[in-house]
Parts: sequence; C-alpha cells; structure tokens
Amino acid sequence: MTMKSQQVCTRFFYSNHNVMSISVIPYSSIYDAEIQQLEKATNQGMKIKLQILKNHFLDRSLVFKKSFPCIAVDQQEKLIGTCIGAQTDLIVNGDSFDAGFAFDVKVHPLYRNKGVARMMAKYIYSNFFKAEGLQKNFTTLKRSNIPVLKLSAKAVGKIWLYDFVYLTIPTKIKIKAPIKDKSTVKLSIKLFQQENLSSLYYTNFVDGLGCFHTHKLYQLKIEKLSWLYRQGLGMLKKVNFKYSFLPKENEIMLVATLYNHTAHNIESINNVLDYLDKKDIKYLLVCCRKKDSIYNYLKKYSINSYGYYILSDFLLSDKDEVGMDIRCL
Repeated sequence: MTMKSQQVCTRFFYSNHNVMSISVIPYSSIYDAEIQQLEKATNQGMKIKLQILKNHFLDRSLVFKKSFPCIAVDQQEKLIGTCIGAQTDLIVNGDSFDAGFAFDVKVHPLYRNKGVARMMAKYIYSNFFKAEGLQKNFTTLKRSNIPVLKLSAKAVGKIWLYDFVYLTIPTKIKIKAPIKDKSTVKLSIKLFQQENLSSLYYTNFVDGLGCFHTHKLYQLKIEKLSWLYRQGLGMLKKVNFKYSFLPKENEIMLVATLYNHTAHNIESINNVLDYLDKKDIKYLLVCCRKKDSIYNYLKKYSINSYGYYILSDFLLSDKDEVGMDIRCL
C-alpha cells in the first residue's frame, strides 16, 4: 500500500522505547477491507454491547451535501483509525447557518490513548471545516463517553455541551393518551434540503411528521448482553408489556428516526408507528430534551432512554433553541 495524497499529518510517539509514527491521510478505497475489520472490532457499550453494521464505510456520508473522510495509518501503513467530516445545516435561536459535523470516529484498540483521534479531529478541522469556511462545528456523543469529551477539549480547546436523549419506541406499541403539555420544545429535528436527497431515505406524513430510514445507513446488532442485564430484562418483560419487545442477544435492530415532531403534532405518531410496523421496522427513535413536553409524553412508552450531547466549538446553552438535521443522528 502507498499513500495516495500529499495531504498528510504525521505524529511520532514512543512505544516500549521505540519511536513509532502515525499519519492521517484522506480516505482511499484500498483500505476498505481493513476499515470493515476495524468497525467490527469496535463495539459500543458495556452491559449491552452493540455493533454497528454498514455495507460500506461511506454509507452515512452519502446523505450529506459535502463530506470528507480520512483515515489514520501506522508506519507500516496499516489502518488504525477512521473519521468523517460533513457539511450540514444548523439552526440556533432562529439563525440558520452551515456547520461542520464530525462522526464515525474509531481507533484500533491497540492505538487508543495515543492521540490518534485528536490527530484526526485536527486534520478534519484544518483540511475540511476551515477550508470550507465552516466556522461552527459539532459532533454528537453519548453522555457516558468521557474519553471523547476529554479528547475534544484537548483538540478544540473550549467546548460546549447541549444535552438530549434518544427514546426507543417499539413500533407495535400504540400511544393512547393525548398530550397535555404543549409548551415550546427547545430541540427540533429537521430534514433540511430533502429535495436533494433520495426519497428512499425518508417518508413524510400528512400531519407534518416524518421518519428517516436510518436502517438504510446502518443497523444495530446486539452483540452481547451481560448476565445481570439478561436477568433484569427477563423480569421487566413479566412486569410491563412494552418490555416484551426488547431485542435479544445477536438480534439485528432495524430502526427509523422521527423528525419534524412538535408538541402540536406528536399525537399523530401512531401513523408513523403503524407504517413502520407494516414495513417490519421494529423501533422508532425519538430525540428530544429530557423533561420537555415530548419527553414527558413518550417516556413511559420507551423501552430505552440514553443520554447524548451535542458537543460544539461554539457557545450553546440550555436555554437555546436548536434545530438539527436528522442526518446527524
């Protein structure tokens, strides 16, 4: 293998008293087999180990108007990391602007804590975000992902965190009660510039709601459940009907993600659930902010709730109203 580009960022570090080099370069298809192996080896979670399944490394990037994938290699030019930057739309307090979004950051287990992810972040920033004039940039990450929080602070400097949650709603469940609280929702999920995206990726409904077919970009496989977690799930299924839809070990989850939901149209969510159920898509993800009206309305129907952050290099506070593109979830 040979490096195909002059755009190379290189760093040296010491390993067992030997100097080793790491280089960050633009993505090349000659690394596809190694990328697939890396993605398979980087499971997420502890009690529930999830594997993200994709047909190709670039699948998620194809839905963005512009993207910039890069990889990290060692001194033998073996793949040790991946990262993708994309241009997206973002709205903060009514102001719309182009922003940079970073995702699919993965590092080989043997090379973690050696600054590889930080190198890739800086490379994306210099060669894509800055080059495209994207002055405000962000990523999303689990609230429990402390290493990435520390990495971002080192790579970017000052960072801001804006919290939200994913609710997982089984599509066989039907929402019966009306929503009581119709107060303003701070976080809105949009599908910007959908005219430039194939309709295979989304479905719009007459009430304004839409669902993004996330399963066409990636699927989630339940790689392993801890023994204690399996026992707890068994008990939950006996206590509450909704938990009978919990995924099992080795199950591949097909999911869609809701967008355009507000406190005024969320009662039409059953139309989306019925549609997905008929398509054999078992789960609908709903992103919202904890304790807002949509969260309070749907939380009792959710089989799982996990916290996330929008991590930005520009000021975001809990009081801000944010509109984020569904492609970034």
